[in-house]
Amino acid sequence: MKKKQILLLSGLVALLVGFGLILYGTYGSYKMAEARQDIDSKTSFVPDNPIKDMVKGDLNRRVDEYRLPVALLYIGGVVCIIAGGVLIYQGRKSTKRSR
Repeated sequence: MKKKQILLLSGLVALLVGFGLILYGTYGSYKMAEARQDIDSKTSFVPDNPIKDMVKGDLNRRVDEYRLPVALLYIGGVVCIIAGGVLIYQGRKSTKRSR
């Protein structure tokens, strides 16, 4: 394979991986929001007391453990998309030079 083909192909792969990471991060965000709604709906039947607040807080903390991985998915997705765009640009640029 020529250098330009390798650059274009690797750029396309990086773009696809980036979009996949962003989609997976969006799915994770949706699941976190869904879990918070479930916590709120399940604890709404219990009268307000310190134990309810403690349990609800603990459950919300467990959901919050996934904030960092979801944020890293978004960051990784954006980085892959930018890298893929740069690789495709470089591949197209080298194509124009070789003519």
